[in-house]
Amino acid sequence: MATRVSDIVQARRRSSGGSFSVNAVDLARMAGLASPLALLDDFRVSGQPFGPHPHAGFSAITYVFEDSPGALRSRDSLGNDLEIGPGGIVWLQAGRGAQHQEVPAVPGAELHGAQIYVNLSSRNKLADPTTMYLLPGDVPEWRSGTGDRIRVLVGSFGNVRSPIAPVEPYSILEVFLTGHVAYPLAEGDNSVVYVLGGELDLAIGGAVHRLTTETAIAISGAGEIQLTAAAGCAHVLLLTGPALDEPVVAEGPFIMNDAEGIRSARQRFQLGGMGQLAPV
Repeated sequence: MATRVSDIVQARRRSSGGSFSVNAVDLARMAGLASPLALLDDFRVSGQPFGPHPHAGFSAITYVFEDSPGALRSRDSLGNDLEIGPGGIVWLQAGRGAQHQEVPAVPGAELHGAQIYVNLSSRNKLADPTTMYLLPGDVPEWRSGTGDRIRVLVGSFGNVRSPIAPVEPYSILEVFLTGHVAYPLAEGDNSVVYVLGGELDLAIGGAVHRLTTETAIAISGAGEIQLTAAAGCAHVLLLTGPALDEPVVAEGPFIMNDAEGIRSARQRFQLGGMGQLAPV
């Protein structure tokens, strides 16, 4: 199968009340090549814009960037109350449903992170909810001899593997480039590349695509991607997983395959089947 590449998408910036801002990547503009990724937001928050809320049918992931001034407090109806410092990650595999709330660990301190939603296939929509996390010092890293660094948050790169093991395979890499690295794509996988800082040349199939800060691109099909820092250095998120060729019906905090799945999730929540979580 030939490699397919989406248009380059500029993240859209929006803010609310001065305490919350986000660069949101419009995955709908990626020609269907972002699946199973369902949301990618690069956010900054200093208040508490969201109270406890449910999720079902997908995994909700929050990564706290190393440059974040503050840590994350992540609470859920499974009994977890975690403090995740800069460089750490928490993965709520919601499955049939759970509630959570995430706020800055220190009220008023700015939190810089990525909010990532990864859809689940129909066979795992009703999987048991579970929470996985890595503290900053537990995230494995790959380094080249020329100064390139890759934080393996989920999945693997080279001989480095993250201990986070989702029910369905997925990979989240944070890449700091001063030179270049090669990244293999397997048949059936989709990758989304988002540039947080600097400029990146992405080469595949004989073509080179230049990405600037706060832009993203999606790639599908077997092959090898060459990532090169185009202007001294580049800071990149690289997200990869098997494409899902299934119907998607999303409503608020639920992602299911049909309207009946949404109605069932809403009923589970209303009847207390997603647990209880009092506000902070």
